Amino acid sequence: MRPTDFPPRAPLFSRTDVFEVMTISVLTPIAWLAPERAWLPLGHVLSLAIAYAWPAVTRARVATLARALGPRRVECALGALRVAIMDGYMEERLQILRAQKPGGWRPRLRLLGREHLDAALTHGRGAVLWTPPVSYADLVTKMALHEVGVAVSHVSAFSRGFSPNSCLAWNPTRFGTTVLSPLRTRIEDRYLRERIALPRDGSLAYARRVERRLRENGVVSIRAGEIGHRALDLPFLEGRVRLATGAPSLALAASAALLPVFTTRTGPGRFDVVIEPALESIAAASRHATVDDLTLRYTRLLERYVLRHPEIWSGWYTMQLDDARRDAAPAAAVSRHARRDARAVTDVAKLAAGSQ
Repeated sequence: MRPTDFPPRAPLFSRTDVFEVMTISVLTPIAWLAPERAWLPLGHVLSLAIAYAWPAVTRARVATLARALGPRRVECALGALRVAIMDGYMEERLQILRAQKPGGWRPRLRLLGREHLDAALTHGRGAVLWTPPVSYADLVTKMALHEVGVAVSHVSAFSRGFSPNSCLAWNPTRFGTTVLSPLRTRIEDRYLRERIALPRDGSLAYARRVERRLRENGVVSIRAGEIGHRALDLPFLEGRVRLATGAPSLALAASAALLPVFTTRTGPGRFDVVIEPALESIAAASRHATVDDLTLRYTRLLERYVLRHPEIWSGWYTMQLDDARRDAAPAAAVSRHARRDARAVTDVAKLAAGSQ
């Protein structure tokens, strides 16, 4: 465990910014002109083109998925999963771009578990919603809560670029922060009471503002991620995932309920947003121990969701793989998964059909 550093003064531009500008240029005409039912097939064509244009990257991605999963099985071949993950990135970008168009983007949303939020608010101490780092969740979760009249104060990093769920690492740049990020955040902000940004200098002023909202019996949402003042490296599948402890720390400080929230795609333009029961803290020797326990419980719940919906998780290529477990992954198994890349079209079609 070590504190997560906030980045120094950002550079003007990066290669990732160039990629994002190119992606936006290609996807904007599709988002504005094509019907939504065509988005996934068109995005899938682009995903396949990328997968086959860079076969070495595809093999490396499939090998990473094999090591991360270990003996666990998912519903499709790992080559198909590699492409399906990219499909999610593409479709999420299309949603954000369509939302820029007059008339916006109007998905069909279902909020499940509202009773858990209502029960938490009856205590008068507010609620912290811990949302997952998965495709679709950043916008869809906010839309679903706004649709039922829940006013949310969202705590966010100072900048996560236009595509926060991309497999590419995001290194904040001045261009990304001032030009690309607002393309996403100005859409999300339509559905928020307010956005509370983590300050780049690491100060705690934002925490006092969050606590004030919770003491007013408000609802605060925080995206699970590694940016924060304290983070833990926790067991996850065959490796480890790094999560900041801000959500449980703020909930504990204000005696607020901590509610995990998960978003899944159920069909073209259809999503379920699930509010899970509150995570209960245990009596521990210290506040840090209680926060650590809550973070571990969230991680276990996240793992179950990831195994049920592996195609939407954005952390496959950034999680830490334990050396011992990684070395134990049979090379033959990795090669076998890589040879199944040719079956990606069929398997992704099955995966999409099964989710509708």
